[in-house]
Amino acid sequence: MSVRVLDYYRIKAEFMPAGFQRYGLYVRPGELDQHADPAQWDFVGRTFHPNRLQAADIERQGYCERKIRVGIDLEKMAALFYTHPTSVAARRASR
Repeated sequence: MSVRVLDYYRIKAEFMPAGFQRYGLYVRPGELDQHADPAQWDFVGRTFHPNRLQAADIERQGYCERKIRVGIDLEKMAALFYTHPTSVAARRASR
């Protein structure tokens, strides 16, 4: 896997596609303008350890989209993630 660092951008509220509550884009540093209009996106941060699926999308198409549809309870999803027995947070809490 040659992808080591990715920039994460979140679409601005006025450009949010219908039916989504979150829409993000991972790209290699400095490559946002090759895949999207930079005026529509806010820089959120940088990730230094992308997962295999993100890296595969970057290698294949140059970007990785992260979409969360309307109707998904983000708090419930986060609680499930952080309490799932395989999550890092749950493993640390059980020590």
